[in-house]
Amino acid sequence: MRRIYNTNTILLIIIALLVILLVFKNTTNYVVAQGDGNAGHVFGVVGERQNNRQPFYLVDTNEETVMVYEYFQGGGLGLVAARSYKYDKKLKEHGRPYGLSVEEVRAEVIKEQAK
Repeated sequence: MRRIYNTNTILLIIIALLVILLVFKNTTNYVVAQGDGNAGHVFGVVGERQNNRQPFYLVDTNEETVMVYEYFQGGGLGLVAARSYKYDKKLKEHGRPYGLSVEEVRAEVIKEQAK
């Protein structure tokens, strides 16, 4: 029986993949792959080659984790970073604000709906 994901998790994954694609859209060395069968919850993105390094991004939606690997020409594959986004997705916002905050947008929407 397949686990049903909540809408926020699915949307976060789609947004993350679109951001990664946007970052690498001008490169010819990117590929997006999705596993099949039991691996349907795993997505991979190959990034732009930099000198002798090739980054590979892996997203596991079951474990709610993003992992970054690098392939070193002649040196193999190594884990560079990993992070669970389980709690990140519960944040309303984080980092430097670009434009309106979440609360400011919410107040504007409520104000418009009241008209």
